[in-house]
Amino acid sequence: MDYLLAILPVLLIGWVILHKGAKRGLILSRIFIVALLIAALAGPYNPMPVTETDETPSITVLSDETASMDVYEEGVGQEVFDYLEGITPTRMNRLSGLRSDIGDEIMASAAGGGHIVVVSDGNNNFGRDVGETIDFVSNTGTNVYAVTQIPEQNDLSVEIIGARTAVEGNENLVGIVVRQALSDARYTLTIMVDGEPKFSESITQKSSEKTLSFSNTFYTLGPHLITAQISSGDDIRYENNVFNKSIFVVPKPRVLLISPDTNSPLYQTLKSLYRLDIVSTLDEVNLTDNKVVVLDNLNEGWVGDVGELREYVAGGGGMVVVGGDNSYDFGDYLDSDLESLLPVESFSSTYAGSVNVVIVMDISGSLEAYEALDDEKAMVINMLMNMGRDTNVGVVAFGSKAIEVSEGMLPFSVHSNRNILIEKVKKLNAGYGTSMDEGIKTANGMLANTSGEKYMLIFSDGSVELSFEKTKQEIAALDTDDTKMIFVMINTNIVLDKPVRVNKNQGDYFLNVLSDMSGGEFYKLDLNQRLDIKFGREPSEIPTDGAEAYSVVRLDEEHFITRFLNITGRISGFNDVTQKVGSQRLVTTSMGKPIVTSWQFGLGRVVSFSTDNGKFWAGALYSGENARLMPSVVNWAVGDPRLDEGVVVHSSDIFVGTPGTITVYNDVTPIMTFGGADIPLIHTEGRTYEGIVNPRSQGVFELVVSAGGVTVDDLVAVNYPLEYRDIGNNPEFLEAVKRNNGGVYSVDQSKSLLFKDIKQNSIRTTIEKVSLKWLFLLAALLLFLGEVILRRARGIIDIKMKRKGEK
Repeated sequence: MDYLLAILPVLLIGWVILHKGAKRGLILSRIFIVALLIAALAGPYNPMPVTETDETPSITVLSDETASMDVYEEGVGQEVFDYLEGITPTRMNRLSGLRSDIGDEIMASAAGGGHIVVVSDGNNNFGRDVGETIDFVSNTGTNVYAVTQIPEQNDLSVEIIGARTAVEGNENLVGIVVRQALSDARYTLTIMVDGEPKFSESITQKSSEKTLSFSNTFYTLGPHLITAQISSGDDIRYENNVFNKSIFVVPKPRVLLISPDTNSPLYQTLKSLYRLDIVSTLDEVNLTDNKVVVLDNLNEGWVGDVGELREYVAGGGGMVVVGGDNSYDFGDYLDSDLESLLPVESFSSTYAGSVNVVIVMDISGSLEAYEALDDEKAMVINMLMNMGRDTNVGVVAFGSKAIEVSEGMLPFSVHSNRNILIEKVKKLNAGYGTSMDEGIKTANGMLANTSGEKYMLIFSDGSVELSFEKTKQEIAALDTDDTKMIFVMINTNIVLDKPVRVNKNQGDYFLNVLSDMSGGEFYKLDLNQRLDIKFGREPSEIPTDGAEAYSVVRLDEEHFITRFLNITGRISGFNDVTQKVGSQRLVTTSMGKPIVTSWQFGLGRVVSFSTDNGKFWAGALYSGENARLMPSVVNWAVGDPRLDEGVVVHSSDIFVGTPGTITVYNDVTPIMTFGGADIPLIHTEGRTYEGIVNPRSQGVFELVVSAGGVTVDDLVAVNYPLEYRDIGNNPEFLEAVKRNNGGVYSVDQSKSLLFKDIKQNSIRTTIEKVSLKWLFLLAALLLFLGEVILRRARGIIDIKMKRKGEK
């Protein structure tokens, strides 16, 4: 297209020559001829769709022959390869041993337009995430298919999951996960603590995975050991039948309760489990001496200046705000400084079905120019990290056109979707143009078929003048009564060392107008500032205190606070609040009203417990099985219960063949031994030192760390190889194959349907550029010949007229 600019000097030269008296017709024809030649040089073309079919597509068979495949029939990968090789060019890659790096092998085998047939259970224990890899290679034109098998034998594995650190005198709750390849196992589960049997039961398991909770209270400080063991006659492997988990018990952390009430179930719970201090106000209290601050049913005016509280939480402190008849909606929290720290807002909302959120991201060049695109990504990723499991999320990006990043609405009830979407956002690159209208149109299409609450969040720097009118038209066509629109301006004007490209007032104007048109909201964020907006639409009637009982349910089964808990029962009242975007509802009423909501604020953790201290409304949450809820809330807010000074050791349980990192915090370089062997430590930053251990055998190893005359003795459990943990077909692997247009086949179907589908996916429609330069060359030639013929004809006529005049 740059060649067309050469026409400008041609026009200028022609204009000058014409004004000097040259022959008008001749000069104009020459200008047109030269312009046509330049246009031909620019290479004009007509895009034509061309459909091609590859009759012999290239296929790679990836045969998983690692140890976890022992439960299946041998040789299936070879069988699939032999069949396909007789039809089309096919090559074979094999995985063996104890390392299932399926994601890495798919990436290495990928080629644009190729096909990969994976014969595997899909359990990946090394390298790239298999689901993310399938998403990536599919976007480059490689198709991935899966051939699954039914296990011929059963294998069982046991694992203990839970926190590595426990608090002295507190109930420590862990999960015992038993997995099996088939669906009908009978086994005896035995659990021991420090070598003493604590639990034994015969179990019949019909599901592929079963989780049981086990609790124990440790009364002595230092290292302890929990061992889970299963015994079954229907099990081909014994190495994965025993799992050791080391627990390090620390002193009770200090908790500050701000409450005028010392006669409540909340007070009794905290007093029995923590080093509790109780005061009635924040005045003259050193917050930093405490791991968590608990506010119990305090009116906003009673709390006073929250500046110190904000600094405490942002710096890493924990906060739990307990409701009641004098707090939240009854305590003037709405729009207060205190509420800005909380994961909820104190107004009522109707929760109708799921929450559906589409995030629309501006990836135009202006954001890239100010190095603000990474800040925008960070804002979005922070939101994705903290959205609840009841949320369906989509992401759209717009530059010159709109891109559906998420490829539909992804339910966050599927844990892998959150990680998939975060990785896709990380990989976004800047584009050109700013077609906000296209972004909003695409987002609206994604929300069209969803039910429940609908939100559209539009991030932009406000430089939308070129698409402003079209965007207004697009918003006018939307049903904004059904979808709440929120415009977030990323303020690039604070970048002082660069010329301001986006006028501050202009950007504010554009997005404010669009927000007003949609009846939505407008926010302006400086770089690195967090987004603090709310879910919810129509206010509903606040329940009357004591008028009826409300069932409570566990909404999120994966969060630290609620995993392994069985929340049941009824409460007689609650504070009617609405969760903010970026927070997680963990426990709700049966109608979806938040009871326990969490989020991270800066480096700290905050929990909204929007019912009371158990004295009037919520006694059921402080008794029986539910009595575990408040300690779990406080323990999550505490984070790491260990002291922040002296020698602090962080280690996790390790699997054979997988290197583990041990982190030590201290002011001077420590000395560390693992199983009697010296482990070198590398100083990474500040007080942080790291050492790598890679044991080759199972067992429990002594870990000793010494520094400055202080010695910490710990235990680290080394368990079976990761290859033996996950058994049976991985549903997340199969889901990734399906969502990327690949098929999942049984062994029999691999010989009937597989190749047909591969051929169907080998049909490619491409755009062929049909050159149009000949039209411009022909037009130039005809114009030139016509001009020559015309001049020649005029010459002949002039001669004849002259001769006739002479006669």
